[in-house]
Amino acid sequence: MVSVPWQEIAKTPTVSEALVTMLVLRLRSRAQEVDGTGGDGGRDLYEYTEFGELIHYEAKSFTGRMTSSRREQVRRSLISTTRYQPDHWDLLVPISPNPAEMSWFEGLRDEFPFVRNWCGLNWLNQHFAQHDDLVRYALQGSGDYILDRIAEARAERDLIIGGIPDLADRYRALQVRAQEISPNYAISTSLDSSGETAIHLSPKGNDSGNHSTIRFTGKFAFRKNEPDDERRLRRFEDALRYGGEVELTGGNIQGVTIDAPSELGISGSFVPEAVRIEANRETLTPPLRAQLIVRATSGIPTASLPLQFTQRTTGTDGGTLFGDDLTGFMQVKMRYDNRNRSWRQTLSFTPPEEALPQALVPVLRLISRARAGQIMEVAFQGPAPTRLSAPISQGMTPGGWDVDEAEGWADAYEALATLQAMTGQFFPAPADFTIRDGRDAWEAISLLRGEKVNLAASTVSIGVVREEAIELLTTSDTFALAAAYEGMLLSFGEHQVDLGPCIETLVVDKVLNLRDAKREFADSGRATVRMRVANSAPAQRYLGRQLPETKSD
Repeated sequence: MVSVPWQEIAKTPTVSEALVTMLVLRLRSRAQEVDGTGGDGGRDLYEYTEFGELIHYEAKSFTGRMTSSRREQVRRSLISTTRYQPDHWDLLVPISPNPAEMSWFEGLRDEFPFVRNWCGLNWLNQHFAQHDDLVRYALQGSGDYILDRIAEARAERDLIIGGIPDLADRYRALQVRAQEISPNYAISTSLDSSGETAIHLSPKGNDSGNHSTIRFTGKFAFRKNEPDDERRLRRFEDALRYGGEVELTGGNIQGVTIDAPSELGISGSFVPEAVRIEANRETLTPPLRAQLIVRATSGIPTASLPLQFTQRTTGTDGGTLFGDDLTGFMQVKMRYDNRNRSWRQTLSFTPPEEALPQALVPVLRLISRARAGQIMEVAFQGPAPTRLSAPISQGMTPGGWDVDEAEGWADAYEALATLQAMTGQFFPAPADFTIRDGRDAWEAISLLRGEKVNLAASTVSIGVVREEAIELLTTSDTFALAAAYEGMLLSFGEHQVDLGPCIETLVVDKVLNLRDAKREFADSGRATVRMRVANSAPAQRYLGRQLPETKSD
């Protein structure tokens, strides 16, 4: 087994975590790396499995022991990742946990039930042994290692002297020979995530009745009162009943018998190390359209979202539909049972990397309105419309959010979308956009509509460069001021919205530092004057160049 020098690599945490990230990307073909700019949200990688499950992976460069500060870092990562509502979360760290550390890790599931595996030192070393090129630079100090790589490269060159053309010719010839093995099945090969050869059989032609059937008979056992076995049993039954995926290993498998055409050479009885059952996913063309609707207990709809189901699996008792909303931000998995006409759906929301603000509003509205006690309805479109409805037992508010936070975010993004429509300046919602930014956008909308906006100002400071201005401040206790600006710019991330020239007006009822201002002006010819804004007349702002009319006695 390759022993990676983790202690040395961990001196540069980014290198250590990048190394683990590259390994996971090889092991899990659906995994995607998270851009950690501004925070990775408690996960370095994520993937959606073929069955719609969301899995997060967090890589840490820790070595030695899992100290209290490191445990706190892990917990903070879990708090961050909760808002994405993953089905599973795995920790990848080069530490073999001792009993106390494993007890702490398993205890995290009380607060974060999606916590799954601690992939530690032995797990990482075992998988890196199958991808030794990833740690070549970590081990390049070993002369024996370099000599071994040279020997392997020479052997590979001797076997395929002609390079890629030679490889292509040999592969083509093998494929031709493979199709001659059976008149009933086409044969192809691929390498799975662990580097093993996978053989794929598919019927030749369109008439399945003319093919010799391949039959699998298995004997499986599951222990009662064993949580892991009971969980696998439920997944096994669900895979058969609704078309799912399950992998059985070890003591669950007592024997498998394959009865297949003799030319395939796979018939016989044996006890495999593992059995994976995976239902075929059928692509729905065209997609099955539906509307996801939230209704109040009175029946009045409060939010809706168009859906499209693009895939389905089937089993003995029903099936599972897979799809998303038209924006692609919400993933939907819907299981239906033909026996008792029941259905169950799982919704997951993944914030997009980049999107226009108006695309975010419908999903956030649905999340905010889908609260316990309301009614969730799925209305399928088509020649024979079908409606399924059920009470919402658990709200969709992401973990760590206040109960009204989704509604606040929807309002904020709607404000930004409205502002963009009014100004004709469209850009993606910034990553650092806040609800406060949304309030600024609503204020800008009011200004564009010709309204005056009150400013929350109790004091104001101005610079004075002319002596007569100081004299005016001396002779009057209460006076009005107006400030004209050539342009008003609002910033949202890297983008700016120009609202044009604007005017700010206010009424002052007291100069707070008149004596000091006079002294400062006498010394330098300029002064900063601080004044109190009158409560009776709030400071205001409006767009344009027209100053307010002055009143004379």
